[in-house]
This record gives sequence, structure tokens and C-alpha cells, in this order.
Amino acid sequence: MGGSPFRNRRPVGAMQKIRATRLQQILTVLACAVILKVIAGVLLSYRGYLPPNFESVFLQGREDYFSGSYQWAFYSHIFSGPCSLFIGLILLNKNFRQRYPNKHRYLGRIQAASILLLVAPSGLWMAFHAETGVIAGLGFASLAIATGICVSFGWRSAVTGRFAEHRQWMWRCYLLLCSAVVLRIMGGLATVAAVEGEWAYQTASWASWLLPLGVFELIQLRARNCNRRSI
Repeated sequence: MGGSPFRNRRPVGAMQKIRATRLQQILTVLACAVILKVIAGVLLSYRGYLPPNFESVFLQGREDYFSGSYQWAFYSHIFSGPCSLFIGLILLNKNFRQRYPNKHRYLGRIQAASILLLVAPSGLWMAFHAETGVIAGLGFASLAIATGICVSFGWRSAVTGRFAEHRQWMWRCYLLLCSAVVLRIMGGLATVAAVEGEWAYQTASWASWLLPLGVFELIQLRARNCNRRSI
């Protein structure tokens, strides 16, 4: 009559792994939802940019220099940025990469070209006119340079067949692109908490990309340490 009541129970370690996987899936879905919401918000804001409405939130106070090279950089950034965020979601999807490797490579070329030719240069140029001055400007300029460096290393590692390294560089690149998402989240939290002042925006201009990148590097370091222990 009976077998052991513990026969069909899964080991504790397996259960923990399942829970961790489910949590990761939930967090991934939530992150994708937030990113898509921000993309939709940017697309809806085009109504205030075409033609430029200097009463809109972002363009207030920019009428004096909204011409020539800045205008080019602005429109390049607001069109290429959301596209890069959306394409990045597709490229980082493991199932898409495995099922459609040729399409992955094709989209990857588009992504790299868009970032190197449009997103990073336009972001760097706009940083010279950043709101609240030099500190925020340096934050956004550093972000633009770091994004260009990451996609360059990611491209090089893919061409030379170092695909594990390629994925890490492209994850870094995408996290830097997501600084636009993090910046809006931080802005919303600052509004709710009634935090005001130039220092808040200056802090966000750095924290919006350094914090996600720092968390990613800590996760990678922990994974490397776990691999060493298991050898």
C-alpha cells in the first residue's frame, strides 16, 4: 500500500530553481511592459515636437538654440532612440535568436548602425545643452560615449565568433539605452516624493545608467565566482 509519501516530491534545490525561474520570467515581463510604455509615451509626445511646441515639457526654454545642429540631433535622437529600444527587446530574446539566427544578425546590424550613427552622436551633441548645466551634461555625454563603446565591442566580439562575450556587451549596451526608461521612473518618483531642485536631475543623469550597469556587473561577478567554486 504504500510507497513513500516523499517519492513524488521534488528536491528543495529544484523547487528553488523553479521559483527563481518564474520570478525571473515575471520580472522580465514587467520590465518589457515598462519599456513598451515608455516607447509609446515618446511616440505620443511627437505631437509636441512636429512642429516644435516650445510650451511642451521638454522643449521649454530651448527656443533660442533649437535650430541647426541641435535640431538635427534632437530629431535623430527621438526617432532612433525608441526604435533601438524596441529592436533591442527582440534581439535579446533567446527564442528569437535561436529560431531566427539570420534575422537576428540582420537586426543586429541595423541596431549597431543606428546606435553608432544616430543614437550615440545625437545624445552626445544634446548633452552640451543639458538641463541644469555641466554636471548633467557630463552625465549624458558619458552615457553616449559608453553606449557607443559597448556596441562597438559587441559588434567586434560577434564578428570574431566570441558570442558569449558578444551577449554581455550587448546587454550592457541595452541597459545604457534603457537609461531613458530609468530616468523617467526616477522623475516620477521624485515628483511623488516632492523632491525638487537641480541636484535631483543632475543625480538622475548619472544614476539612470550607472546603477543598472553596476547591478549587471555585480551579477556577472557573482556568476563567475559561482563557476569557479563549482570547478
